[in-house]
Amino acid sequence: MNMKQIVLETLRRIIERKRVANKSPDHATYLELKSELAEQRDQALRELWKEQKIKSGNTLNDKFIQLEE
Repeated sequence: MNMKQIVLETLRRIIERKRVANKSPDHATYLELKSELAEQRDQALRELWKEQKIKSGNTLNDKFIQLEE
C-alpha cells in the first residue's frame, strides 16, 4: 500500500468513526489525520522492533532507528 492509499484509508476511518458517533461536522481535520498517522507509524515501528527487523535507541537530542541486517 502506498502513502496516498494509507492517507485515504485513514481519512475514511476517521470520517466513518464520526458518522457512526453522529458527530457533526464529520470531516477529518489535519490534526486528527496527523495524529492517527503517527499512531499507525508508531505501531508499525513497534512491530518491526518485536520482529527484530530494526533496533532503536536514544541519541543526545532524538532517537535513532537502524535496520537489523
